[in-house]
Amino acid sequence: MKNSFSTIFIILMGTRLFSASAQDSISDYDGNFYHPVAIGAQVWLKENIKALHYSDGTEIPEAAVYNNSDSLGAIYGRLYTWDAAMKNSISGGAQGVCPPGWHVPTDMEFTTLENFLGGYLVAGGKLKDTTSGFWNPPNEGADNSSGFTALPAGEYDAYYNPHQFRLLHEYAVFWTSTQVTATKARERFLAYDTAACLPYNWFKVMKYSVRCLRDIGVGANEINPDDQIRILNPVNSNLIIMNPAKAVIERVEIIDMQHHCVKIQKENSDSSIIDVSDLKTGTYIVLLFVSQRILIQKIIKASF
Repeated sequence: MKNSFSTIFIILMGTRLFSASAQDSISDYDGNFYHPVAIGAQVWLKENIKALHYSDGTEIPEAAVYNNSDSLGAIYGRLYTWDAAMKNSISGGAQGVCPPGWHVPTDMEFTTLENFLGGYLVAGGKLKDTTSGFWNPPNEGADNSSGFTALPAGEYDAYYNPHQFRLLHEYAVFWTSTQVTATKARERFLAYDTAACLPYNWFKVMKYSVRCLRDIGVGANEINPDDQIRILNPVNSNLIIMNPAKAVIERVEIIDMQHHCVKIQKENSDSSIIDVSDLKTGTYIVLLFVSQRILIQKIIKASF
């Protein structure tokens, strides 16, 4: 998927479902609040994880804040070894330090994010914050058009001696849940002097930031044959949802390509005709909340 989607359904599963609208927030075991942002068919958290405890209340080992400063931790979140971030799992997509219904993203999920933003060479700029002033100049290519709002939290280097905090204001480094060897895992890093989002295989003892991704039960290229719901596409003044199985649609949300929720309609019915005459022509993502699932489809709003 490069800046566009096939017309597909993705079924999102989790212990709790969250809409992609910006007003929602979730909290972790320690009471830290995070805000979701829809980027394409994915939903990410806009903040780095700050947790001291896993969701079951177990203490996270060796969680650190930059320079052991709580004030910096409040801004940038905490830094974790790979084993701590994963709660000692080696399974891609493990929940780890994330809240219930969210997980540490895999290398492939980061690649999906990059591809949606135009490829890894420009994706970093679209992920980096532009308003805080925390990035060193030139903050190459930064426009935060994704809403991801990456901050340069640096890292704790526990591999080379002397062990030290480094790269604050220069780099944002995120663990993926993809293991490479017994001692190395895949990371993604953004830098002040490039617009790229770059992968690297490095040692698990390093302490990096973690961003969480909402759980997905079925992959992006799979269509559940039991789902007969579909949207007539392209759309003109009315969005028509075909629902021959008469599944109950609790809510419909329409997201524009700038990741804003532009329309919400509560249905509680087995059919839907939604007035979208007020929407501009262009591409949108429609989220259908159906029986504890979320179905997602891309639509084109036409002018005819």
